[in-house]
Order: sequence, then structure tokens, then C-alpha cells
Amino acid sequence: MTTHRPCRTAAPTRPARRTAIAGALLAAAACAGPAPDPTRNRAGLDRTPGAEFVSARVHHGVPILQKSFFWDGNGEVDNTGVGFHWGRFVDERLALGVGSNVANWWTGGRDVHSVELEGLIRVYPEPDWPLFVSGTGGYQLANDQIPPGGTVWNFSFSFGAGVDIPVAAGTSALIALDYHHISNALGRESQRNPSQNEARFWIGIGWSF
Repeated sequence: MTTHRPCRTAAPTRPARRTAIAGALLAAAACAGPAPDPTRNRAGLDRTPGAEFVSARVHHGVPILQKSFFWDGNGEVDNTGVGFHWGRFVDERLALGVGSNVANWWTGGRDVHSVELEGLIRVYPEPDWPLFVSGTGGYQLANDQIPPGGTVWNFSFSFGAGVDIPVAAGTSALIALDYHHISNALGRESQRNPSQNEARFWIGIGWSF
């Protein structure tokens, strides 16, 4: 009587096992899709080069009388307003943009309304710090003389510092204090150079897109 031994399957060789493992890993990677970009979900504004953002803010300005820095200030009118800005990070430390501020000047009589167009530069000294310094320069047009006794148009600039506080992915709260100056630079409408220097506090929110 002949006894049949059960068949044994030969164990896969080491190269075959490696090939099978590599195939399984490739299949898993294909199913998973591309790895997510960690910067897209990082809290706060996206500061990678090329990233763009928009921001909205509210401000209140308090005049600084007489001379401050190199400029005389004879305006003494508080103002409150809103601003909207767009910017683009050209480097993780540097953003450039443009924006507009609409303000109401509390003159005590007829309130004066103004629109200001300005360029924006914002610098983060260290990419991981929330601190930034910024500057603006532009042109302001109002419906009456501002400061009182001046002209309806003025050149403007500001510089200051603030903090960028992450609140969600691609979203930051922005808080800053600027030195803001307006004057007509002895334009042809006036032989005088009435100006206003002020401390302008503003708070806003920015979104990356």
C-alpha cells in the first residue's frame, strides 16, 4: 500500500517577500493620495512665499499736538474708521499690499468723512514670532478741510508695530498701534502746511486664501 504525503508549498524566497512588501506599500501609498501640505492647516496666516491674504480692521486715532518726531501737528481731531487690505507674502518675513481706510473725523460741528488709499509693507522679524512692524504711504481725500483750516486732500503715511495672533487655520487676529501723519505738503491750494499727527490704534482679522 502506497502512502501519499501531503504536498507542502515552498516558502517564498527572500527576494519574493521583498517584492511583495514593496508592492503592498506602493498600493497603500496610491490609495492614500498625496501627503497633505502642513502649511495649509497651520493656525494663523499662511506666510509661505506667494501666499495671499485679506484683512478687515477698525481703528481709532488720537491726535498728538505740537511737534512729534520731525513733523508739527496742529490738528486736534479724533477719528474712527474701518479699513480693508490685501497683501501677498514675497518672503516668509515680508508682505506687500494695498488697502483703503474710510474714517469719520469728530470735529464737533459738521463731521468730516475721508477715504484713504495706501500701500502696505509688513515685516515679521522672525518667521515664528507673532510680532510684526509695518508701514503705509498714501493719499487721503475728504469732504471738508481736515484738519480744520487745512485742505480737503492730504498725503499720508504711518508706521508702527503689532501682533499677529493665530485663531484658526489660515486666520489671525491682528492688533497694532501706529503713528499716523497727514499733511498737504504745501500743495497749491494752500500756502500753509496744516497737518495732524496721531496715535492710531487698530484691531482686525486676516484670512489667507
